[in-house]
Amino acid sequence: MSANTINSIQEFLDASQSQYKFIDMGRGFRELTPEHFADIEHQRAPAPYPRQQHMWLGCIFWAEQRSAQHYIWFIKLPLDERGLLNQAARNMFLEKVVEALGAQLEHTEKQQGQLGDNPFTFVPTQQQLADFNAKAKALVKAKPGQGFQAVGEYIHAPTRHDWQLLSVQGVADYVARLSDPMLFAALSKQWPNLAPSFQVAVLNSLEHYPINKPLAMLVKHHCEAAIEQNHDAHLIACLRALAQAPEAIVLKVLQPILLRAYLNADLLILIAARHMNLFADIARAQLFLEQCALHDDALFQGLFADMVQVPLCRIYILQAIQSDTLSQLCQTKIASLHQAR
Repeated sequence: MSANTINSIQEFLDASQSQYKFIDMGRGFRELTPEHFADIEHQRAPAPYPRQQHMWLGCIFWAEQRSAQHYIWFIKLPLDERGLLNQAARNMFLEKVVEALGAQLEHTEKQQGQLGDNPFTFVPTQQQLADFNAKAKALVKAKPGQGFQAVGEYIHAPTRHDWQLLSVQGVADYVARLSDPMLFAALSKQWPNLAPSFQVAVLNSLEHYPINKPLAMLVKHHCEAAIEQNHDAHLIACLRALAQAPEAIVLKVLQPILLRAYLNADLLILIAARHMNLFADIARAQLFLEQCALHDDALFQGLFADMVQVPLCRIYILQAIQSDTLSQLCQTKIASLHQAR
């Protein structure tokens, strides 16, 4: 089979008789169904969580009938101004794949899934890699790594174990399985006794999972304590952890924050990157723009450009900038958008 007969990433994987899963990595990790990814590949839907005008994708694939080995690709594909996949870039990616591996999975196995010199791949950070591996193992029902047990032992008896000896991967593997009521019960019971740096590590990994109400409430209470004690690192970690939490709980945390007199740049960037879904509402979109307007033109323009790329909130941000109740400062910043073009 040649590159000319393969028209999509899914076609390549189907032709190699692979099972596969896709994870959008743009703004936290979210599994994409094959149907959703097919719509994105064929420009029937925009990339849901774009970042820097690209779609960031993790692809896990395997063929149980031939090997127990799982392969992972990290793919970064450009998007057009509508947020649709640049198909010329996708086709070039595929050409490079077939050139490096051939179209059969047997060749892929010999090459260990390595894509060679492909301009459309990226290397995740160590933390992203640990979180991705943990999520991938949970999705394909593989066992966690050795560090998982050590994390559980620390949580059950934090005074008898040194948290600094725990691995990043072990923490990520534990978080990936917090939907297990037994694991959550242990974490919830011991949470106040755990080292603050360990708490932050757990919170940072939580951003990649839809979390249930009890876990979200634990994070909410920690967030309220962090605000009271001016612990910015914990506040940021909590906001990350709530990225896929029930909207009602997220609103209870974020609404008072948005109503503050001033938000620093780090908080604004994080809110834009992880809580963009909340701005599918004109009033909240306007609140966010007013906060951004308190900063320099570069930050305002950058965050505006980032938010209008996100399909879920684009229309609300565009409607908010036309509101006649915006402050004069915010109107001036919006005028700067036109001058910057």
